Amino acid sequence: MRINPRLAGIELVGGHPALDFVNTVHNWNADPPPDYFENFDDVVDWHGLRGLLGDAEVERFRAAPGEQKQQAFRDALELRAGLHRIFAALAQGARPPAPALEHLGQVLEHTMRWRRLVADGEGRAVRFRWDFGEAPPGALLGPVAWQAVDLLENGPLERVKECPGERCAWLFLDSSKNRSRTWCSMKACGNMAKVRRFRQRAGA
Repeated sequence: MRINPRLAGIELVGGHPALDFVNTVHNWNADPPPDYFENFDDVVDWHGLRGLLGDAEVERFRAAPGEQKQQAFRDALELRAGLHRIFAALAQGARPPAPALEHLGQVLEHTMRWRRLVADGEGRAVRFRWDFGEAPPGALLGPVAWQAVDLLENGPLERVKECPGERCAWLFLDSSKNRSRTWCSMKACGNMAKVRRFRQRAGA
């Protein structure tokens, strides 16, 4: 699989695929927010890098007709914006907006047709898997959308946090024992905050 260095450089700090998908916007506080996704192929490649698609599926989606890919790209950005509204609200202790939840439900309904119930190798367990063999580009929204619903249903929603960085607002699951994590990443926003405090003390 070809790896786009710009996408491969995105730090995966969300602790969950749905949150990492939201974090493909560089800074949610900006207007408009700077985007790591420039086209549908970027979305496909990110899914491959995140392990949500296999190499063959990545190549198949990349080879889809251009008009279908353009619409799927718009749909992907709409889903991502909706997931941001949902999980940012939860991080702030607010109720998720109904329109965003309704749209997520529509994506689930649309992508359900490419989910298959299969038995494992020994036939002792049954699970869902994705079958994208004849699927159009819009089916790509399925894995992230269903992962998001799993997080909404099973949590831990109380650990969803939003980075307070002025040029960030990324979302992440705080997996620390005492829920003390503040920043999306100490290498990025955490370090910047330390430098800023140091300069403020030096100036004083």
